[in-house]
Amino acid sequence: MAKFATQTVLNMHNRIITSIFCATLTIAAMGQTETPDSIKTRELDEVVVEAQMQRTSSTSTTYIPTSKQKNASQNAVDLLRQMAIPQIQINPVSEAVTDNAGGEVAIFINYLEASKEEMEGLRTPDVKKVEYIEFPTDPRFRGAQRVINVIVRHYAYGGYTKLTTNENFLVGFSSRNNIFSKFSYKKMTYDLYVGANNWNNHHVGNNVKGSYSLKDADGKDYQLTRTETLDGSHYKQNQYPLTFRATYASEKIQIRNTIGFTHLSVPVYDQRGNLSYHPGSEQNYTFNRSNPNRNNSLAYQGSFFFSLPNQFSIDIYPRFNYMHSNDYLTYSTSTTPEIVRNARENAYNYRVDAYLQKRIGQKHTAMLGVNGGDNINRLRYSGTNSYYDRFHNAFVAGLLSYQFASREVRLYADAGVYWSQSDINGVVYTDTYPFVHLNLRYSPNSKNAFSAFLQYANATPGISQKSPDVLQDNEYMFVTGNPLLENSRNLMFNLGYTWMPNNTFGLNAFGNFNSFFNRQMLTYEPYNNGMAIIKNYRNSGNFLNGELGFAANWKLPGGKLQLYASPKQSFYKSTGIYNKSYNPLTITAQATYYLNSFYFQAYYQSPGKQMFTSSPQIYKDRNFHSLTVGWANSDWNVRVMAANFFNKGWNSADIVTESPLYTEYRENIGTSSHFRINNDSVKFEVVQPWLSR
Repeated sequence: MAKFATQTVLNMHNRIITSIFCATLTIAAMGQTETPDSIKTRELDEVVVEAQMQRTSSTSTTYIPTSKQKNASQNAVDLLRQMAIPQIQINPVSEAVTDNAGGEVAIFINYLEASKEEMEGLRTPDVKKVEYIEFPTDPRFRGAQRVINVIVRHYAYGGYTKLTTNENFLVGFSSRNNIFSKFSYKKMTYDLYVGANNWNNHHVGNNVKGSYSLKDADGKDYQLTRTETLDGSHYKQNQYPLTFRATYASEKIQIRNTIGFTHLSVPVYDQRGNLSYHPGSEQNYTFNRSNPNRNNSLAYQGSFFFSLPNQFSIDIYPRFNYMHSNDYLTYSTSTTPEIVRNARENAYNYRVDAYLQKRIGQKHTAMLGVNGGDNINRLRYSGTNSYYDRFHNAFVAGLLSYQFASREVRLYADAGVYWSQSDINGVVYTDTYPFVHLNLRYSPNSKNAFSAFLQYANATPGISQKSPDVLQDNEYMFVTGNPLLENSRNLMFNLGYTWMPNNTFGLNAFGNFNSFFNRQMLTYEPYNNGMAIIKNYRNSGNFLNGELGFAANWKLPGGKLQLYASPKQSFYKSTGIYNKSYNPLTITAQATYYLNSFYFQAYYQSPGKQMFTSSPQIYKDRNFHSLTVGWANSDWNVRVMAANFFNKGWNSADIVTESPLYTEYRENIGTSSHFRINNDSVKFEVVQPWLSR
């Protein structure tokens, strides 16, 4: 950015000097042919140089956030929302950042992967630019396919402390408070995050109407409709995260170590309601369900990057996670015995990624990557049924990639072999398969870019899909897993076009195709001589998904008003035992207006609609809409948001399940789509004797 700004100033100086020089020659020439009394004067046109705030190239798309956008933002994700970058989408509830195809976008800050705590603690006035990169050549991005890299100024000495408070009203008690403190001294940076997140509400659960194809005691077929209606609930959750991070950064070395601990408890999760059966007695029955739980997790992440002689570099990224959890479930009705299911689990996960990269000249890069790790679960059930499961899923992968980057064309290609082995209670499944990624990007100038992406990979089931334990959900429904479940192959193809003719307009048009072959599918089968139904998994059929859409961002001159819209048409097709098509249309729109230190924002997202990959279900949530008013300066950012004021009731989503033996209509009850008022406030305390860059 400094180099770009310097070049702009130099260009402006050159234009002014040239204009003065030409004007001097003109006056001198006129002085030779006319008397001094007849000398004519000419007013020079004003020279206006406008900085380029967004541009694209064969390697990346770069955005320079305006001072209004940075001033109105409270954290990293909020800044991305204010900027309305057309290549990405942000979920208004979960704040997950994805590309327009729904794929993961990794967020980095100064070429280091950003944790959720670091994104929350970002001081947005320090941001210099934001880069969106597909298959970056820089090894510090560790093979991530799509990256947002936020470039912030570096504190040579000093730092800041940021206090954030978030409260939701009209949906019960909902509070999120945290402190993020960052301090730098020369090449070392330390940051500490402490949070307290608490929820307490009486609107969580489900209304369920299920149609069962069963057999009676005489073996005759009949249809039973079971209706479960929620009458009351109580949910409390407390979360306390703590993270400490130390970073060393120089021109050739980056080392980061992060340790974190999180305590998460749900001391109260109670539901009660009414049950009815048809055919059956007209008498209404009741049910009670209680599911308190808690878990403690400890995590370590390391990052070691070294720039070596002869244009070699190496990057090693180790990770380790441990979680201990206890889950207690009791379910009873007025006519059936109590079901008790207590689960105690110890889960371990470790992974190491290592990449060796070699730059060959200015345009070519080769990289060798090795990945390996294991997911280990020890799960014990007690209560109505007793089980002990030992599960692990280990993998090793190797890849070789080649990258070509010129001024207009960039090609990324990798190929490798993936080996995995899962073991559930001694039942071992081993799979070896190749994988391929291809990405081509063509940018003839700073205003246009075309991209194409192809992936062939694998989908691996987890412990819940492979465990053979038989667990009971209700009077007529059981659930289990399939130890012999196989992996499924995945083929993905994307096309994209980015057009940014000037600073006020940006557009990204996209088309995606995604398929899973012989995928893992949730099935419903007879159980207990047909007197009940059991949910299980088997490999069956293919899942196909396509999307067409665009996202556009338009700013009025001066940047006070900014408009964003993204319509998307999706196509779903399932084959095998669940043969169905579904083609929903969705749209997202946002308008932001800046007035001095105030900002105003209106947001609308139509109901999300999708067909699930591995179950015979169609999901539809409710729309999300909001109006926000905020005020900010260099030390404070305070806002009030009114969300979902046109929505009635507590319904948050509808899920329809269709299969030959079981059909279900489920209404999720929650607070995410209910009318609420949200208050956010952020306070900065800055200590910055000097800044290096």
